[in-house]
Amino acid sequence: MRSTVRYVTTPALVLVLTTAGVIAPVTSLPTPQAVAVPPELDRVKLTGIDPAARRDPSALAETAGHAEADKADEARDADEANKADDTDQAPPGGTTSTDDAEEADDDHTAPGRLAALSARTETLTFLVAGATWDAGTAEQVREVALRVREHDTWGAWQDVGFDDADEVGGRAGTEPFVSTGADAVQARVRTASGRPPSGLRVDVVDPGRAAADATAGAAAGPAATANAATGYEIRPATVSRSAWGADESLSSPWPEVSGDLEAMYVHHTAGTNSYSRGQSAAIVRGIYAYHTRSRDWPDIGYQFLVDRFGTVFQGRTGAVHDNPVGAQAGGFNTGTIGVSAMGSYDTARPSSALITGITRVLAWKAYQYRVNPWGTATLTDRGVAGDTSRTSPGQQVRVPRILGHRHTNNTACPGTYLNQRLNDIRRAVDSRVDSAVARYGKPTMRRAPVVHAPTRLQAPVQWSAKQRYSWDRVPGANRYQILARTARYSSDMPTKPYRYTVRTVTGTSAVLETEPGRSAWYAVRALDGNHHRGQMRTLVRTSRSTIPAQWEIGSGWRKVTDPGYHAGYAYRTARDGARIKIGGVRQASQVRVVAPTGPGYGRVRVIHAGSSVGVIDLSGASSDHTVFTVHLASRRSGGVALETIGSREVRVSGIALVRDF
Repeated sequence: MRSTVRYVTTPALVLVLTTAGVIAPVTSLPTPQAVAVPPELDRVKLTGIDPAARRDPSALAETAGHAEADKADEARDADEANKADDTDQAPPGGTTSTDDAEEADDDHTAPGRLAALSARTETLTFLVAGATWDAGTAEQVREVALRVREHDTWGAWQDVGFDDADEVGGRAGTEPFVSTGADAVQARVRTASGRPPSGLRVDVVDPGRAAADATAGAAAGPAATANAATGYEIRPATVSRSAWGADESLSSPWPEVSGDLEAMYVHHTAGTNSYSRGQSAAIVRGIYAYHTRSRDWPDIGYQFLVDRFGTVFQGRTGAVHDNPVGAQAGGFNTGTIGVSAMGSYDTARPSSALITGITRVLAWKAYQYRVNPWGTATLTDRGVAGDTSRTSPGQQVRVPRILGHRHTNNTACPGTYLNQRLNDIRRAVDSRVDSAVARYGKPTMRRAPVVHAPTRLQAPVQWSAKQRYSWDRVPGANRYQILARTARYSSDMPTKPYRYTVRTVTGTSAVLETEPGRSAWYAVRALDGNHHRGQMRTLVRTSRSTIPAQWEIGSGWRKVTDPGYHAGYAYRTARDGARIKIGGVRQASQVRVVAPTGPGYGRVRVIHAGSSVGVIDLSGASSDHTVFTVHLASRRSGGVALETIGSREVRVSGIALVRDF
């Protein structure tokens, strides 16, 4: 049964229990219906070293598993990786690797100075645990180890891999630690300085019980699709989020999707490998709660999870029918997916069923996205300085298309024994993909919609907040998904290989609203009744004009209104040298100015990054809103200013900054 609320205080920790939900009712139906199960959490706050715990002779014992690591096998794998062909057609038996990072274990001896050690603390009965701390802390964490009490017996210390806050606003923390039903925990943390990171705590999760847990994963595999070679023909039977009892109230909208699939990461969790088949769905719920409630992520970090029995579970929302950006490898989350093996494979060898389950997921995605299992890809580190990636932000690295988490990040994941099986997995994936191609042919996506050309009011500048964009109907499609990349005028244009979903519509047009001063690249793709995605097609690349609230308006200007002007107003001056500035402009290619013109009006100099780049003469034919274009020879970043020349009257009603993607 779940525990009641309680508080425990020691010199080194505070235990706080938070409650969310009740136990799901158990039914007597032959095939119970899956229901959402809310989790319950205990939180153990660590503030330093507990004196009594430190006197325990086993307090600083070595973590389990690393003494058993076969270093010769790891050296062999690293040597093969370094010798492999550097192309996308690497031969079976070898892979390419980064120049500096090997598929080898980290040094687990003397990883730092002891910073926190908790007492052996009773908690509610839990299946998942993990340590978290404040993102951006000044303390450099070197080791996190946990040990738990299961069935009245304390286990050995186990090293738990950790990473930075992979999600915006999230907390730094460890991989989830899996148990079979522990009721007490002890934590040990080492840092470079010997001081604990701020906000350090251990969370334990009771994911609740559901009658459907016993039958999760028993459903038959998917039927073959009517249209051959869609990429779904070899999709393995997958336990959906609803089937494993995801409480969707824990997650928040996550619209970012990768446009392509470059590489696929293999992970493991930590903790026990002896959980039962009936506990697997609950463990997935526990990992989901740990990622969303403890690490403050919008969703579970992995796209897929596989238990030791080979059962495949859908992780992040949309992973079955799309390529949502996850949190599987800090710095390398876009253009990749993560498949996590449930259990610790530093301490045990993976079962053949587990290897088969991982192979089936990776083969499906490799077939769908035409990924060569023996090939390599060039990834760009898109993380931040000081995170757990082995490279620096912006650095490119060539990696195997199927790789372990440790290949690009400072972690032991996916464990010594699972890491040693990566070549076996690549070989099995390659065979399965070859068989799929021979039987179904190479997969093709539904064709992209034919879009209608934007008008002069829509591109390259969207002069009003809302515009309707349209396209032709695609045969077989019943919906259309709008995706976008956007950036403010003061931010660099996006280079990450992902877009975010704007909306899905049933018709062949959509009204899109763009914020002032923002550039947007909108695309559309068709969806069918099976949620299959088609190819993307660009709707428009456009930049929305700025508004006076984004201008720095100097002295001498005053606002005048006229319904004939752009937006119904203009700023007027007759003072020489009067300026309107827009600061912090980045990567602009054009400046477009809309202004009233007519005999007797003056001239305006356009200044970019401190240099004059053109002059606009407003003394032409009479018009309420003439658009002028000044091209920027250099894409340098810097402010843009309009400066009057002489004392003739000038009126300005709009400024747009055109940017290229």
